[in-house]
Amino acid sequence: MRSTFLLLSLLIGAQTFHILQKPNSKSHQDITRLAILRATEKVCESVDTGFKTPLPLDSQTLAEACNRRELASNFETGIRTISYYNVMRDIANLPGNHPEEHFDNETFQKGKQSITRRMKAITEYTEKKKFDKAREELGKVLHTLQDFYSHSDWIELNYTNPCTALINPEENIPHAANEDMETCDDSSNGLSENIKETVIKGKFLTSGYARIFIPKGKCSHGGFPYYPDGINKDYSDSSHGSLHNQAADVSVNASVQLLEKIWRSLKKDPALNFFRLMGLPTKQNDVRKTSFQQDAYKKFECYQLNVDGDIIIT
Repeated sequence: MRSTFLLLSLLIGAQTFHILQKPNSKSHQDITRLAILRATEKVCESVDTGFKTPLPLDSQTLAEACNRRELASNFETGIRTISYYNVMRDIANLPGNHPEEHFDNETFQKGKQSITRRMKAITEYTEKKKFDKAREELGKVLHTLQDFYSHSDWIELNYTNPCTALINPEENIPHAANEDMETCDDSSNGLSENIKETVIKGKFLTSGYARIFIPKGKCSHGGFPYYPDGINKDYSDSSHGSLHNQAADVSVNASVQLLEKIWRSLKKDPALNFFRLMGLPTKQNDVRKTSFQQDAYKKFECYQLNVDGDIIIT
């Protein structure tokens, strides 16, 4: 049984910002939690002129600062639920499956379509008060968005701000490499490592292929047994791990932008409905663990037991 869970750990760790705890690295859970806290902080500030950002910033202190102290546990449940659906993208999609959900294989347009489609669904579910469904979609869309910064060369191209084209239908994704362009080799040096200098200088956007056999001249995702060395920045020990923290920081900012766009897209009571989506409702039964979610938490507890606590929702 233990070996089964260790294999699972290898599989899910290979595809994305890790859902495993790694030294000096940020996981999808870390990024999602921080983004939710920062976005909720902004909404609280918009409705309360006397709002003051609490230190430290966590679900308990922010609930209190937003005058919802008694709902702190609900807020924590909301964050955990969204994080759960984020993490499940890697458990549901093993390496190589649905590359657009992870921006692998240069699937930039399909990845953007997945993001904008889910953002629309989140808005619709929220306005219909189907918050459980909205949180499920929110976890999924945040995962895809966050993977862009770990799996593409956006950071290697020295961009320090998020790619807003991913959440804005009217914007075009800049300078995406076409399928015939060679983007990687084994001879480049420096932080960009195996990305061709012509790609770096021309600011061409590429991403790694999550395959054992990589198309000629293309980049590998890397980080998985038998994969060629790749360009992922999933954690600090990745092939491009020296850029992990930069990728994670931009990913947090991008996630905050997405959350703010959802907030501003709500037509009726946007602040109130955003609070309810995040788990800060006006009454405690607005956020609840469904039986499915309760089963899921038990599974994560099982993973913790069998992989020495590496897999967590925090």
